[in-house]
Amino acid sequence: MYNKVVFAGSFDHLHEGHKHILRNAFKIGKNVAIGLTTDKMLQNKTNKHLLQSFEERHGEIENFIKSECDVDRCSIFSIDTKEGGADTMKDLEALIVSDEIGVVQNAFDINQMRIDNELKRFHIIIIPRVRTPDGRPLSSSRKRNGEIFDPDTLIY
Repeated sequence: MYNKVVFAGSFDHLHEGHKHILRNAFKIGKNVAIGLTTDKMLQNKTNKHLLQSFEERHGEIENFIKSECDVDRCSIFSIDTKEGGADTMKDLEALIVSDEIGVVQNAFDINQMRIDNELKRFHIIIIPRVRTPDGRPLSSSRKRNGEIFDPDTLIY
């Protein structure tokens, strides 16, 4: 178990894919820090008008953690850059990411920033995304597009 792990994202319309990664974060991290993207960072998302506000997304994460995880082991903080402060967190031991190629590459880039900042590299923990019956990843954008998925048909 890691002392401190971080996971970041938009968490728009909190879905089973987000919950799957959060559950895993609490399994492997004694303390879990969650970076929540600001509204400013989401300006270029598709169907931007359907995005939940920062406050709504924060509230959904908080409610989920209260119901299924240990709120005393968690902190939620806002991020407005792709590194989200992970490049300067001295006590960070592991960064949890989904298996999306750009996200994994970003984790490697942040580790390089840590080296440049004379900090210890973190471990990168890759959690495969939850998939729908068609084999594609479950995502907030698919939910915003009106796709509805039966939780019993998701593939972990």
